[in-house]
Amino acid sequence: MATLWDLLHDCIPDDHARQVTSRYYLDEAMSSPQAPDRVVDLGCGRGASAALFKRHAPKVRWLGVDIRHSPESSQHRPGGDPLVHYDGINLPFRSDSLPLIYSHQVFEHVSHPRELLAEVGRVLRPGGLFIGSTSQFEPYHSFSLWNYTPYGFRVLVEEAGLALKEIRPSLDGVTLMMRAYHSERKKEYGRYWNEESPLNSEIDSWAKHTRRRTALVNLRKLTFCGQFAFRVVKPEPAA
Repeated sequence: MATLWDLLHDCIPDDHARQVTSRYYLDEAMSSPQAPDRVVDLGCGRGASAALFKRHAPKVRWLGVDIRHSPESSQHRPGGDPLVHYDGINLPFRSDSLPLIYSHQVFEHVSHPRELLAEVGRVLRPGGLFIGSTSQFEPYHSFSLWNYTPYGFRVLVEEAGLALKEIRPSLDGVTLMMRAYHSERKKEYGRYWNEESPLNSEIDSWAKHTRRRTALVNLRKLTFCGQFAFRVVKPEPAA
């Protein structure tokens, strides 16, 4: 029987086991010497990521994409950074044209994830990045439809002709469930987006006691994570 390690070990990092958000890969991409000059936020909502990208590169061309009836995108400020609407599947871009697509906690809300990932694969240029995060163990929120295991997400990504290069845990699933259960205390739980959540801290203690290598710490956190962040690449054509 295949373990999660068997299925994911090549994209589980061994440098550190801190929990991260999609911001981790945004900062990584924009700090690179090959930082893109054009980025698309898929499922942009209010468009908050524009400021994050422009903090790295003030002249970067940011474009938000969202469905017309999204409650979050309806809060997008007129006259601000550009936003285009789409039908939830077909992206309004030429094939092989985009260097980077960012998607923060969107794919759990997507009605047709296979079809949309195929579109991501179509519009990314070879070597282009698809970065972001989505949910594994997260209770229903804002029309959410799905949760993805890290392996299931990899399968969908590869079906779209893309390659999952790295996956990292965000806050643990128990904390997300408790946050939803104690909804009146959401602010109290909010700090766990900026510090290790309780189960992740317990896993860190286990790792220190048992002297586990960093990749195995990430594996255990991924097994129980509520959300995970990812870096996906569109492969270059074979020579």
